[in-house]
Amino acid sequence: MHDVCRILLVDDHKLLMEGIRSLLAPHSHLRVAGMAPDGKEAVGLAATLSPDLVIMDISMPGMNGVEASRAILQIRPETRILIYTGHEDQRHLLELIQLGIMGHVCKSDPPSVLLHAIDAVRQGEVFLSCADPGGCMAALMRQNRQRLSPAEGGPDIGMLSPREKEIFRLLADGYSVRQIGDALNISPKTVETHKYSVLTKLRAGSINELTKMAIRLGLVSL
Repeated sequence: MHDVCRILLVDDHKLLMEGIRSLLAPHSHLRVAGMAPDGKEAVGLAATLSPDLVIMDISMPGMNGVEASRAILQIRPETRILIYTGHEDQRHLLELIQLGIMGHVCKSDPPSVLLHAIDAVRQGEVFLSCADPGGCMAALMRQNRQRLSPAEGGPDIGMLSPREKEIFRLLADGYSVRQIGDALNISPKTVETHKYSVLTKLRAGSINELTKMAIRLGLVSL
């Protein structure tokens, strides 16, 4: 995870999102990269903005938070999702845990709880503000998140910058350096620099290895 955590806010109440933005503003290590009023837009923004963390509501028009979380984790399994919801009956919680979310906070909780949850999740920990007798749900969250995360000691694409992630996907999808430069409006030399950085950070010896890695993560298809 980068020093600055890029956050995508997803909620159909704009005032609430602005409130969260204001809550996070004094914290230099937390930056709101984008806001989406519904799940469909959230999925699109997650693909283009490469957020480290998504703070997701559940009840929204069109695509709800459960469906959006599923879609985001399919295209960006390294993204950490924190559910922030008014539903205190936990009716969607088990399904969300099985998808691989890392946190669940109720909107009725004090703002300090949300801040605590954000810091826990960005550090790779799970967080539940609701009752969890015996820690069963937290254990299930860790188990399911581990299933989606890179193997221990293996490469973690969370260490890549947003630009490097773009180039990683394009390289893995078979684009040449020149094609990537044209697509991103940058010079081939700049692409080569990013390419070297991606290969180094992911400890990959070739583009073929990058492609296999991207397929395992579900970032490109066969």
